[in-house]
Amino acid sequence: MQIEMIGHATIFIKTQDCKILMDPVLWDPFCEGLNESCPKREVIPEKLPEFDFLVISHQHLDHFDIRSLAYLPKTVDVFIPQDKLIQDCLHQLGYTHIYPLADFTTVRSGATTLMTTRSEVRVPEFGMVFADDSGVFWNTVDTYFAPETIQKVRASFSEIDFLLTTWHISMEAKFQYNQRISFPFELYSYLFNLIGLIQPKAIAPGASGFKYIGASSWQNQLVFPVTRERFCYDLQRAFPDLTENIFQLDPGDQLIFNRGEYHYMNCKSEYVKMLIDNRESLVFSPVMFGNKQVDSNPENYDLEEMKQQIKEKICLDLTQFIIDNQTSLFQTHCQWQVIYQLEITFPDGYQIWNIDFSEETIRAKPGRNPLANLFSYITASTFYSLIQRKHNWDYLTCSGEYRTFHKIYAITQEEINSAETINIVDPIQIKFSSNYIADNNIYEELAKWVSSSQNLSPTEEEPSMICLGNLLMKRKKQKQTS
Repeated sequence: MQIEMIGHATIFIKTQDCKILMDPVLWDPFCEGLNESCPKREVIPEKLPEFDFLVISHQHLDHFDIRSLAYLPKTVDVFIPQDKLIQDCLHQLGYTHIYPLADFTTVRSGATTLMTTRSEVRVPEFGMVFADDSGVFWNTVDTYFAPETIQKVRASFSEIDFLLTTWHISMEAKFQYNQRISFPFELYSYLFNLIGLIQPKAIAPGASGFKYIGASSWQNQLVFPVTRERFCYDLQRAFPDLTENIFQLDPGDQLIFNRGEYHYMNCKSEYVKMLIDNRESLVFSPVMFGNKQVDSNPENYDLEEMKQQIKEKICLDLTQFIIDNQTSLFQTHCQWQVIYQLEITFPDGYQIWNIDFSEETIRAKPGRNPLANLFSYITASTFYSLIQRKHNWDYLTCSGEYRTFHKIYAITQEEINSAETINIVDPIQIKFSSNYIADNNIYEELAKWVSSSQNLSPTEEEPSMICLGNLLMKRKKQKQTS
């Protein structure tokens, strides 16, 4: 069986004797102009192969695209959920063979079997299993699948050779409804528990290859809490036996499997190709949302001096400090396999470093790390002030010049243990602690207001209070005699 990724949720499946197009979205942007494929792709619709079946999983517009459906041939057999809206639209577009399918409906064509799978989100929608002599492929699409659904699928198909899985824990509309926008530890843990029940032989993250564009692009900081790389990294940790069979499918990639053998082919499609991997635009950063960090450099520090000092402090001093204290101050960071990412905003741009505490040799590396789970952001002039002992942490936090969050967890196939209740401190807070600063800024301020002519020596007057244990009593003033 061959699976070809066209982009986001759109795939083309070739079984032993059938060709199937599922959830066709052939042009960007889509979803009424809100979204485009990410990674960015190019589709040549006129080169799309002929196919026997068209499958539409549900009515959301990133799966049910009217423009694409208007372009496709209208005489193919179309399988849809029991959704009157989809059915009416297809009729009006001229489709003649439309089959609304209930949960766990089986379709057979030659040696190929298709079966719809239930979703607990009643849009209505379904996932779909494809099976032939080469093996069994389950595309869960967007479905929220329950243990009961897994049992029913496994009863019909004893093994799942390839799972194209739900993986993106959607954070859409959380901000709009004033709901929690921190990392969804509980739901992510439950997803891995479900994957463990399926026990696939091979797996890939499925739908969610899109981003918001235009006036809606602000949501890219909030909607995608897990990078694709981190999801696959977590799969390796939770299911080490799967390591060789975890795939990341970009537009234009193909995966062929046959009786337990897998062949991944990059950019093999003749009608779709990836133009650019722009997934860095999907940066989950709830602390940066709505108030972009800007360095106004109020102290007018020399820019080149700042850059040189900050680079030295991070790449040399901070790194050596971590190495020297790896088994003491940073023991928790190592235990939780923290991957730290520090972004520093300069007046003319920003620089990023990352430090992986799981590595044998600790070092600060330039650039983003898609596996990072502890994030800090600070303006360069504020960091430079910290180095120079000019500001303390109260100032940094309350000014908004410093922000941090984490999504640290330990994962197994049964559960995720979150570090929410464990105090895993930003390494720069440990290195440049309150003891390092030593209230230098307060004494500098004091010097401005204490006159050098003042007599600062203490007077020899008798104390005005009497101390009796933990009791202080005011002395009675002696009456002065004339």
